[in-house]
Amino acid sequence: MDFTMPSVEDLTGSQQESYTSVTSVATVVDEKCEEEGNVLSTHTVAEDGAVEVIDLFLPEKRYMFERLNGKIGRVHQSGATDHHRPKEESHHAVRIFDYSCIPPLDDETELPLKATQIDYNVEPNTKSHHTDMFEMTKVRQDQDPLPKLVVRRGLPFFLNFHFNEKFSSDTNELLLTFQFGQAAAVSKGSQITVSVNKGIKPHNWSAGFSKIEDSTVTVQILTPNDCIVGKCFLIVDTKKRDPNEEDKRCQSNGDHFTATVKHTTFLRYHHNEPIYILFNPWLKDDQVYVKDDKVRDECIVSDFGKLLVGNYKQVVAVPWRFAQFERNVLDCCLYMLDAVHLEHTARGNATVVVRNIASLINSCEDSGVLLADWSGHYKDGTAPTAWLGSVLILEEFWKKKGPVGYGQCWVFAALATTVCRCLGIPTRCVTNYSSAHDCDGTNTINYHWNIRGEPLDSMNTESIWSFHVWNEAYLTRLDIPDSMAGWQAFDPTPQIASDGIYCAGPCPVDSIRQGDVHLRFDTALLFSELNVNRFHWILRDDGSWRTILQKNIAGKAVLTHPPLNDESAPEESRDYVDLTDQYKCAEGTKEEKAMLLRANTWATNAGVFDKGDGDVRVTLDQNTEVVAGTSFDVLVQLQNRSRFNRTAKVTLTLLSTYYTGHRKYKVKSQTFDVVVCPLKREQVSMRVLGEDYAYYMSDCATFKICTMVRVAETDQLFVDCTDFCVLCPKLDIEISEFIQVGRSFDCTIKLNSQMPIDLTHCEWMIECLGVTPATKIVEKDLEPYAQVQLNFSLNPCRPGKTIFMVSFKSKQLMGVYGTREIEVTD
Repeated sequence: MDFTMPSVEDLTGSQQESYTSVTSVATVVDEKCEEEGNVLSTHTVAEDGAVEVIDLFLPEKRYMFERLNGKIGRVHQSGATDHHRPKEESHHAVRIFDYSCIPPLDDETELPLKATQIDYNVEPNTKSHHTDMFEMTKVRQDQDPLPKLVVRRGLPFFLNFHFNEKFSSDTNELLLTFQFGQAAAVSKGSQITVSVNKGIKPHNWSAGFSKIEDSTVTVQILTPNDCIVGKCFLIVDTKKRDPNEEDKRCQSNGDHFTATVKHTTFLRYHHNEPIYILFNPWLKDDQVYVKDDKVRDECIVSDFGKLLVGNYKQVVAVPWRFAQFERNVLDCCLYMLDAVHLEHTARGNATVVVRNIASLINSCEDSGVLLADWSGHYKDGTAPTAWLGSVLILEEFWKKKGPVGYGQCWVFAALATTVCRCLGIPTRCVTNYSSAHDCDGTNTINYHWNIRGEPLDSMNTESIWSFHVWNEAYLTRLDIPDSMAGWQAFDPTPQIASDGIYCAGPCPVDSIRQGDVHLRFDTALLFSELNVNRFHWILRDDGSWRTILQKNIAGKAVLTHPPLNDESAPEESRDYVDLTDQYKCAEGTKEEKAMLLRANTWATNAGVFDKGDGDVRVTLDQNTEVVAGTSFDVLVQLQNRSRFNRTAKVTLTLLSTYYTGHRKYKVKSQTFDVVVCPLKREQVSMRVLGEDYAYYMSDCATFKICTMVRVAETDQLFVDCTDFCVLCPKLDIEISEFIQVGRSFDCTIKLNSQMPIDLTHCEWMIECLGVTPATKIVEKDLEPYAQVQLNFSLNPCRPGKTIFMVSFKSKQLMGVYGTREIEVTD
């Protein structure tokens, strides 16, 4: 029998409206099943060969698909190429039965109830699901007046259905279909139909009557704890059986197929308002469950934080507004998953979602959000140091549906935090200070010098970043041992490709600490960023090389920002939380040695490399409170621990570098000849003026102090590279004490520059959620040592506590920030 399903274009105009035209749908009952009381209802799939009715029917023809186990029916093979047909699994044959012998509906057929309105009960549902902080769930005068329903999986929510007549569960049936994506299908798990019964079933898609009052029905709906995360649309089918209709028998093409057919009419209503379903860190059975309330509040609820940059001796906090609850952010996050064609069935697995987010944040993939650039030139975009939050980036990406410029590691990590928190995955930013970038996978960094103490830049392709920011997501993975559940590190910054995509992780933090580099994903890469040795190669005048081993030069500290307003935390830990012990074993311990052996990092043969030991101890004594533009001294202490004079040649070189460790400009170099008496100390000092480096500062104002000390009597050779940064001035913010919705208030921002040069291409960035959107203000060029005052007025549009943030950048000075917490009253 040939068969072609009617397309939507074949339907009449009235049939294409929200309500599908009334049709006669056959419900097939196997006689054996009927004897056992198992009537197969429309839209259900039973284990013993259920009937699955196709979505669209015409009164003139009634066809249905059936999964059979060989008990009944004549086989009619079909390629099922039409897009309306469900794609069956390979072990199921698609069989089509013709019920054209059933007469069309007559005028006396009683019609089912018609759904006239659906109330999503947004306010009570979102409050119980911890989603009421989403702006899209609120009614704002200047926004879409219809609030959206956002729920978390595994928790029940309630919908009110209004019908044109009084509803009785004895004579009326109600079926709800949830469709994820444009190509939703039962076979893919992206179309789910549930019959509303007396109650809900735990851990399953189910729906139950909660209250029936005349024509209004309240239905309780439960999603499973591994439900697809995304946006779904609701289809409502109402059915009413006709008790006076005679049973009819039909036979298919001469074979012995007999089924009892009962006529059922239904009305279908397509609701055009979506339901958003998210991961649920409040639910114990969810993959992302977090027991600790403080951790959950910080890593899901908090929309403001600080990103830690600088170096391990000079920790600098950059303010950032994650803004995961702002209007359109959730839609933008879901669009990102659509853009990489992530199957909806995979979107219930947090591990898969996190890995895809890590690859989506950077634009190395076609659908990425943010372009990476470490060049220092951002004429056609925004400098990474100018961003104050994720909103402006996501708004631009959402508008142009293309990548935004530009980002560096802390921006990528902050944006990934926004997306993960928005979808319900507990996430935080983590900074690894002295982070190794090993190009050849040997867990070693090679640094080359000439004998005069000058770095050979053309050969120094590997580097130690002053800092590197990645992410941690809290989840239980289904593909690794349960003991590895908890924090999973992942990195959205594009460095090297992992399985063909530019991202790293997620991998268990415990596996990094234990050296289990075989565990997925990219554990070996993240392990190497924390545990490498550096080999200094010194080129002698005769062309030979001398090598010196320097251990424990990576992973100096692993820090994250603490929960805001945690008054219970000790004073010394309110600036950051130290996670180093979670990533690394204590240096010199048996545990560390076992970890390194397990990771197979002992690659150095005994006697090949010089450890640089000797009786002259070299110590760098650097001031860490230098403000950008002011002068400072580079100080080196030499301690002679022998009973003989030691003659040392000391070479100090100051390089302006990018935070990735690569040189931007050689600022100054000086060589000293020093005689250190027995058991005495000597100090060497190189003076650096503000004018020496002000023109050559990089984005993050980072420098590298390169030191080489050669002792003539013992041939001792000491080499080292130390990260150093100058501190940018802080912005002073003055705001009115009393701030009220709808009333303007005055703001004043003051900048006191210590830079001894002109500042050009100046620009302010201002952002305060609920008060003003992210705004750029162009400033005129500033003279040396300028004192600037910026005045303006703002008009807040919503009440509550928020944080006013501002940044200043110029071509010569970037990364200048200021923040102030304010409270807006009604």
